[in-house]
Amino acid sequence: MKYNNTRELRDWVIFIKTIEKENLSLAARELGVSVSTVSKAISRLEDYVQTMLIKRDARNFEITSAGHIAYSKAKNITESFQSLLSELQNPELLIQGDIKFSVPSVVCQLLANHWTSEYIIQNPMARIEIKSQELFEFNHDVKNFDHVALQYGNIQRPELVHRELSSVELISCASPEYIKKFNTLDRPDNFEGHTLLMVDNCNLKDNMIFSKEDEIVFLDKNHKPSIKSNDFLALFNLLLEGKGLLLGTPKWLALTHIRDGKLVQIIPDWKLANIPVYLVWMHRPYYSPLFLDFINYVEKKWNNFNQVYLK
Repeated sequence: MKYNNTRELRDWVIFIKTIEKENLSLAARELGVSVSTVSKAISRLEDYVQTMLIKRDARNFEITSAGHIAYSKAKNITESFQSLLSELQNPELLIQGDIKFSVPSVVCQLLANHWTSEYIIQNPMARIEIKSQELFEFNHDVKNFDHVALQYGNIQRPELVHRELSSVELISCASPEYIKKFNTLDRPDNFEGHTLLMVDNCNLKDNMIFSKEDEIVFLDKNHKPSIKSNDFLALFNLLLEGKGLLLGTPKWLALTHIRDGKLVQIIPDWKLANIPVYLVWMHRPYYSPLFLDFINYVEKKWNNFNQVYLK
C-alpha cells in the first residue's frame, strides 16, 4: 500500500490521540475532526502495517499488543518530528511561541500575572496563557509542547518531570475583630466552637499537624464548624472580614496584612510543616527555547520573592 507521508504522520497523530482517549468520539472531538475521519485513519494504518491495532465496535474498545507497541514507538517518532520542525523553523533559538502556565488561584492573581507581564516585555515574541487551576491536567497532544505548572503539595503523578522550588511557610491568622470576640487562642486543640476556614485541596494532607517542641497536635480537616474551599482567596477574604480562623495561611500572603494591623498571627509557637512547591511538566524529547527560558525565569522569580519578601 502506497502512503502519502504527510497523511501518514497525521494518521499516526490521530491514532495516538485515540489510544490516549480510549474512545474514537472523544479523540475526534479533541482533534476537531469527525468520528469517520478517525476511524478511516486507523483503518489506513492497520492496512499499512497489516495488523490490527485496535479492536473496536459499538460497545468495545481494546488495544491489541501490536497497538501498544505502535503507540509507544509512534509517540516518540511524532514528537521527534515535531522537534525537528521546531528547530528548523527557529535555528537561532529565539524566545518565541506559545506557552501555557498553570498556577494556583492565589499565585495567579497576586504573583504570576505580574511575572508574565514582565516576561513578555522582555520577550515580545512570546505569548503566555495563564491558567488559574488548583489541579492540573496535562494534554498529551504532540503539538502541545509548552505547558508548565506551579504546584503546591506533593507530586501525585510519577510520570511528571518536576523541579523543586522554595517551600511555603505556613502560619495561622485571625482578624483583630475576631480575636476581640473570643478568648485568647493559645493552642490548636482549643478551637472548639470556632469557625475554621479550611483549604480543600487533594494535593495537601487530610490532617494538619502542629508541633511545639516535643508536643504534637493533629487537627482533622473535617473539624466542625468549618468552611472548606479549594479557592484560597475566598477563604482569605472571609478571614479579613473577621468570619473565622484561617489555619495554614501562606506567610507571604499574610505578612503585609499583619504589618498593617489587619491580621494577627495566632498560636505563633505552634508550627506547621512547610508546603513543598514544584514546577511540573510532561516529559518531552525536545523542549523549545521558550520553555527552557521560562521555567528558569519562574524559578528565579519565585525563589527570589521568598528570600527577599519574607526577611
